[in-house]
Amino acid sequence: MADKKITALSALGAGATDPAADLLHIIDYSAAPVNKKITIANLFDQVNTNTTIYGVSKVLEVGYAAAVNSHIRVEIGSGISPNFTDGAVTINDDGVAYVDLIVKSLNSDGAFKVDAGTDDVTINSDSHADVDFTINGDTGINFYSDGGLQCVGIGTGTVDGTTTLTVAADATTGHGVSTPGNILMSGVQALSATGAVSLTQPVTTFAISGAFTHTLLAGTEGQIKVVTCITASSGQSTITVTNPAWGGNGTIVLDAVGESATLIYAGSKWNLIGSSGLSAGGSTIA
Repeated sequence: MADKKITALSALGAGATDPAADLLHIIDYSAAPVNKKITIANLFDQVNTNTTIYGVSKVLEVGYAAAVNSHIRVEIGSGISPNFTDGAVTINDDGVAYVDLIVKSLNSDGAFKVDAGTDDVTINSDSHADVDFTINGDTGINFYSDGGLQCVGIGTGTVDGTTTLTVAADATTGHGVSTPGNILMSGVQALSATGAVSLTQPVTTFAISGAFTHTLLAGTEGQIKVVTCITASSGQSTITVTNPAWGGNGTIVLDAVGESATLIYAGSKWNLIGSSGLSAGGSTIA
């Protein structure tokens, strides 16, 4: 074959590239300049040098095939200042169910995961205790999730695991929560016989049909407890309260529908802060 200039060679047709077999001319300068060959696959297998793409409307895309399964697409915007148009870095540009975004950490294989098939976005997808999640504001933490303690903080990163939610007070107003809606105390214990009043549910209802006895043990500072009678056919429910703030023997007696008491545990004592049909020092609170 006669020698030819590279410019005189036939162009490789689109789609005809075989990276494992097609060769490029290369001059090896590792020792002395020597003409050698290299496959396209080997050339791009490890590009151990700085690589830069600058320009207008340039695209770098990695995927299975065009318009089928684009894993990552980096598109440079067009225009120059002051008429810039936005560029974008897009994961799963074709919006298929087969391209997930996964960010791993030292101990987690799913510190951050977007599952394209289920449309789920999950922090700590493998539920690892070491993975915490923080959103900061201008002066501190807005939201914090502790993977090990299984709880979150609003306005604080200080949580102890004894509650699932800790809300910090505003530094100026002292307010912690503002809501235009109702607050539902959905944890309800229903008692229809003798038994202990729950300290883990905020409300206890009584259906009275006999002489029932109950105990309300010491609570936690700031805890609120509501007890109320919802049905009464005969008898009464006598609740013996541990550490009552009022004088007497520390009992609350319910025997009629609608009787109720709301208490708060403060100063290591149960304090009566509201009642219906009851009065401290009378026949129903003693």
